[in-house]
Amino acid sequence: MPITPEELKKLRTKLGLTQEEAAKVVHVSKRTWVSWEIKRGLDNYRKMPEGLIELLCIKKNIKYKTLDNEIHIV
Repeated sequence: MPITPEELKKLRTKLGLTQEEAAKVVHVSKRTWVSWEIKRGLDNYRKMPEGLIELLCIKKNIKYKTLDNEIHIV
């Protein structure tokens, strides 16, 4: 299962990052990052692209694996 908005927020806070700081890590605007943390089904919700999840993991030394072209945090 791909990372959920709730898991993304939990991961970001565990890393001690604000939304703005996390957005800078993957080279997007804060507004874009916020849209990834919004609960599914709400108007502004957007799924974080797998490549950017992988970039976040690489830059922050987070263990992950790829299954069926989806990133899974270990």
